[in-house]
Amino acid sequence: MQANHVGAVDLPNVDEHFLRNNIRTTKYTWLTFLPRNLFEQFHRMANVYFLFIACLNWVPAVQAFGKEISFIPLFFVLAVTAIKDLYEDRRRARSDREVNNSVAEVLRYGTWTPSPWSKLQVGDIVRVPQNKTIPADMVLLHSTSHEGKTGFCYIETANLDGETNLKQRQMYTEWVPEFDLSGFTHTVTCEAPNVKVG
Repeated sequence: MQANHVGAVDLPNVDEHFLRNNIRTTKYTWLTFLPRNLFEQFHRMANVYFLFIACLNWVPAVQAFGKEISFIPLFFVLAVTAIKDLYEDRRRARSDREVNNSVAEVLRYGTWTPSPWSKLQVGDIVRVPQNKTIPADMVLLHSTSHEGKTGFCYIETANLDGETNLKQRQMYTEWVPEFDLSGFTHTVTCEAPNVKVG
């Protein structure tokens, strides 16, 4: 990223219907782990098959070996898979916390204030230093790139779409050497938040 000042446009009527800026990639909570994990594991036909065989072994006419031990292999496989899923989910939760607690510089009451990414709101004006990750969907208001004084910056979207080539973005307003936020009065019209990608 070649820009030093990037921001989101201030919206006068920001309310609660906008989604929060925190991310959550975990599949489970402590309350839902066991039922949801078992539900997912029994969507695998191999587990259903071995459950059927173990249950069939309790029928006296079919019993091939000790009915009590017929569930042990199935329980072992379910337990090992559940432990693996729980471990991976906790790693995702730790990664989510790190990302959500990353700090961005937000303009609050005329000064640049550190704020966690999860606390960013629609309308915040954010400063992103060169070669740093962009913390949210944003509109480029100013760039300190002097490349022809055109107000361009370059971003890499490898973590979104896997493309490592830089994409060029142009600032929303006309380029000026010093960006004065005190007289900034622009309106941005865009579609409502949605889950569409691209």
